Amino acid sequence: MRALASCLSLSLLLSTPVAHADWHAANPTAAEAVKEPRIAGALAASVRFDRAILDHDAKVFGDTFTDDAVVNNPFNKIARKADAITNLRTRMIDYTTLSRSIEYAATRGAHDVVLMGEETLTPVGKARFAGKHLRRRTTEVWTDESRRWQLAIRQATIYSVD
Repeated sequence: MRALASCLSLSLLLSTPVAHADWHAANPTAAEAVKEPRIAGALAASVRFDRAILDHDAKVFGDTFTDDAVVNNPFNKIARKADAITNLRTRMIDYTTLSRSIEYAATRGAHDVVLMGEETLTPVGKARFAGKHLRRRTTEVWTDESRRWQLAIRQATIYSVD
């Protein structure tokens, strides 16, 4: 009986898609820029943010935002921090893959970093366009005014749904 239960558990585990996040520099200029310590710090925070989305970790996800953060959400509406956290908790934000292509990365002023490029992702469940493959153009402003990198502004525009 235990052997059967173990086999069933293993087959379920193997058939469940594993959430996957990654990023890459889209060009030599971006590859060089991400070596700058402030940009590298903001990019590391964006990787934690992506991982929190895939892991449904509302605590890390919420902590990634500044208190006054504003985003264009997956429903093409303006959202504040609390709205974004609610959307993650209720699985309106739910992806199995999330990949970033960084095309532009630069410091801006004393505390900000701008990351621009493209995301490809696969929504599931209740998320908008579940089961499709999305491509979005993105712009993010990360700030370290609080002595840790947090997302202050995010714009993501869906341009392809396959």
